[in-house]
Amino acid sequence: MIETAIKAAKLAGEKLEYYFETILEKVEKEDKSFVTKADTEADEIIINLIKENHPGHQILTEENGLIGKESEFTWVIDPLDGTLNFTRGIPIFSTSIAVLQNNIPVISVVYNPITNSLYSAEKGKGATWNGEKMSVSDIESTKDSIVSMGRARDGESKAKTLDIYNKFYHNLKSQRVLGSAALELAWVASGRLEGFISIGLKGWDCFGGVLLIEEAGGKLTDFSGKGWTNSCTDFVASNGNIHQELLDIINS
Repeated sequence: MIETAIKAAKLAGEKLEYYFETILEKVEKEDKSFVTKADTEADEIIINLIKENHPGHQILTEENGLIGKESEFTWVIDPLDGTLNFTRGIPIFSTSIAVLQNNIPVISVVYNPITNSLYSAEKGKGATWNGEKMSVSDIESTKDSIVSMGRARDGESKAKTLDIYNKFYHNLKSQRVLGSAALELAWVASGRLEGFISIGLKGWDCFGGVLLIEEAGGKLTDFSGKGWTNSCTDFVASNGNIHQELLDIINS
């Protein structure tokens, strides 16, 4: 499955790279997000490869919903995480693929074709960046940390994001709102960021990066400090060292 996921991510990435910095018609969806020809064609590439190699598995994709009969294994796909960045020519986006076994992430792949950065993990086998073992950063204080935030588009999530952003303002080295949750989780896993805060994000926005965090030695919980589950939309992912500090700030 990991080989299929990596191949699918790279093939989808080739399609995204082909369309990047070109003029593409975009359609606004009900939740105010965009979808483009690049999204749909990359999605089709991934779906077809999964069907070819794992025909009995279920697929959940942002663009097409649930595909196939209920299965022990479910592939969760976001062919283009960061579509707004993509449509503006900003190279912060990714293809995100996760495999859940009985609702537990067992495979994660996140790929940014512009930087040719492939992040992958198998449950119990560690996490890698372009084939090399990766781990979270060893920074121990929020004052030295860079933390990014991702939010849903509804009014409640926007208000909550602003509140948390303001709380963080004087407590971090820097904070970011970058626009590709899966890639940002991969950056926490690889030590580029110390934390990521999800506010209202959906499963396909995050599943690709969750196992990367766990296998790279990081930590994920909801805002109360309880362990992450696949129903969490508000959660903290961190290098572990600053996790309690982040929770204390959020809940202050």
